[in-house]
Amino acid sequence: MVASRFVSGLRAITLPAGHGLVRVHALNRGPVFFGPAPGSRPQNRFDAPDQEYRVLYAAEHLEGAFVETVLRRPVGRILRRASVEERGWSILRPSRPLALAKLFDDGLQFHQIDASEISVDNYAPSRALALALHAEFSDLDGLAYRSRYNNGEICYAIFDRIAPGEFDAGPVSPFADHKDTVDAMMELYGAVFDTSPPIPPI
Repeated sequence: MVASRFVSGLRAITLPAGHGLVRVHALNRGPVFFGPAPGSRPQNRFDAPDQEYRVLYAAEHLEGAFVETVLRRPVGRILRRASVEERGWSILRPSRPLALAKLFDDGLQFHQIDASEISVDNYAPSRALALALHAEFSDLDGLAYRSRYNNGEICYAIFDRIAPGEFDAGPVSPFADHKDTVDAMMELYGAVFDTSPPIPPI
């Protein structure tokens, strides 16, 4: 029998049914998406290494979802407004409670990890951690962790143990219709828009 990686067990938080999760997504895609797509390689921090499961990423607040999806890396924070306005956000509400491994604050030491394991550029350790949690705790719905780019924001990686139909997706709010909100978040994170005219095609 293989020894458990988690000698103290699982420390989880529970999001109640109906709790709002903020998801930023492309406007040409629905808000409920578990990735990567079948047959695609893993791309994100907690993706399954070999398609053992799929993951939906969301955040507690719009500011967390925005910095994780639109801005990401602290360098090169000059964006085209048009590229931002290809996206919007939706509120997803699960129809049942979600049990999520607590990978922040006391949950780090409890699970015998440190923050660097889930925040480095090399995603192999964080993917291995997610896979181990998924394999060992069959009633676990996902992970809760701090944003790498704003550790005041809590983000979620939801396993596909919850079906897409178990989310109530609110209406899409296109960023193009909420310029003041976008501008406030850009200012919050010290990011700016490139206002130079586009280079015409040759």
